[in-house]
Amino acid sequence: MGHSHSHDGGHGHAHLPGGAGDGTILVAVLVNLALTGAQIIGGYVADSTALIADGVHNLSDALALVLAFGARRLARRPASPDMSYGWGRAEIVAAFVNYIALIAVSVWLGIEALGRLVEPPQVAGGLVMALAGFALLVDMATAALVWRASKESVNIRAAFLHNLADAAVSVAVILGGALIWAFGWQIADPVLTLLISAVILWHVGQEIGPVMRMLMLAAPAGVDHAALAGAMAGVEGVAGAHHLHLWQIDERRTALSAHLVMREGADPVLAVRRVKALLRRDFGIDHATIETERTGEACGDGQGGHRP
Repeated sequence: MGHSHSHDGGHGHAHLPGGAGDGTILVAVLVNLALTGAQIIGGYVADSTALIADGVHNLSDALALVLAFGARRLARRPASPDMSYGWGRAEIVAAFVNYIALIAVSVWLGIEALGRLVEPPQVAGGLVMALAGFALLVDMATAALVWRASKESVNIRAAFLHNLADAAVSVAVILGGALIWAFGWQIADPVLTLLISAVILWHVGQEIGPVMRMLMLAAPAGVDHAALAGAMAGVEGVAGAHHLHLWQIDERRTALSAHLVMREGADPVLAVRRVKALLRRDFGIDHATIETERTGEACGDGQGGHRP
């Protein structure tokens, strides 16, 4: 049939910097576990739902960091015949799980707060402020520990967001404790808990979209599919492009597969080389699998020639 099937050779697979940030992530996990115990015990003593909620959120921070750490290590495993793209998507899955956990925690906070709006309990404002102040210091220190690693990975960035959200929770708990201590406004505890829940959900809503797109093998945001196909079809020797699929392997790698219809007398090997150069230069795609077909020839995949 004269088909030519070409795949990038020797491109390799990107991996995370070896060991970068692992030690700091482990330290952050241990600190957050210690803080969780202090806040939950203190919350029961002070009868503060907001403080207990902050402690539970800190526990979710610790678990998020454990998950992020494990996925980070797993993502460094090399590709194999069974896992030909490597394990990089483990970080995407971990990020998604972390965001779902944040949603669950936020809903739980809201339900608890609504129950306390009807009959606000007597809360020990001084103890709440002291423990929440300590929690704020730990939250900020933890965020600082994982900040550098968060720039490399959507997975670590999800855990980093956990810490930032928890710092906001701690600030709100401190404010609530101050209002209770100074004015006896017991209702401040559940009201601020509701606000905390809403803020966390808003942050998750801002961040979960790109993760969902990668899990669903969607094209990278902002890529014009028609413009991409048109650019490929405009390469010398190419009459058209179809059966085009574009997806993100992970947050660093984008993959493409397509069929090129060759003009009469065109060299398919040279045309594919030109198309791949175009994809790298103009679209940042360096992982392309391209099949060529003659003009008028039926599509090799039985798609009738021109289905995307």
